[in-house]
Amino acid sequence: MSTASDVTGVPAAPAPGRPAGWQHDFHVLFDRLRVRSFSRAGLIATVVQPLLFFAIFYCTFARMLDEEGIGFGRFVTPTVLVQALMFVAISSATELAADRSSGVFTRLLTSPVDMRAMSLAHLGVVALQGLLSTVVIALAGHLAGFRFDQGVLAALAFVVFAVAFTVALSLATATIALRLRNLEALSAVLHLPYLPLLVLSTGFVEADLFPGWLQPIVSASPVSGVIDALRALSTTEPTSGAVLPGLAWLVALLALFSWTTTAAFRKVAVR
Repeated sequence: MSTASDVTGVPAAPAPGRPAGWQHDFHVLFDRLRVRSFSRAGLIATVVQPLLFFAIFYCTFARMLDEEGIGFGRFVTPTVLVQALMFVAISSATELAADRSSGVFTRLLTSPVDMRAMSLAHLGVVALQGLLSTVVIALAGHLAGFRFDQGVLAALAFVVFAVAFTVALSLATATIALRLRNLEALSAVLHLPYLPLLVLSTGFVEADLFPGWLQPIVSASPVSGVIDALRALSTTEPTSGAVLPGLAWLVALLALFSWTTTAAFRKVAVR
């Protein structure tokens, strides 16, 4: 029998005689966040919006890339996937901020709920959303020519890489959500960087097609590294030169934003 919760979704105290621990708190909080994130509105952001952008990009770039001998599905699908994962991270931060402004976050902090469970439940739902977006975009890309040409292990690595990148992005956006109280300012801060990061990358054209002064920036971009790694794990040869820069960025982002999110969380918790 599951533990009861009130109308806010905050887990209530466990029944007498029932052992409580962070695993129990995790399951209750994970279920609450999962139901909200996979509601109709949540699925629009996770599934419908990325598919809409995929269709727009296809209508815009498919013929042009085909004339250059570049298959749209193979080249652009990883780009659309990275964009979808950015939307997941932005959405997760918005929901975190909404919980904080509504008082749910404060209620959790003052309850016996294990703090580890709160963080892991949030990241678990984000990972699940990232997995769903990855599957949906890969299936849509398949219709446009996207394929996993490097075998099953490379395909699995592609999925793991994408989900890990979603978690890294969500840690970055969670740091911002925990630092800012104004929801309007938060929305602007979250949405502002994503378009420049996506455009100034190898998502749509190779780095050597940018102006000379921009090429080093584009080549060094974490988005370029991740997109190139995803391409290498799917449709091109997975060489170390193609995968390692993205992997290095992924590890660095996870380490950095795990620390910043923990620091921001502790600062909120002691207020």
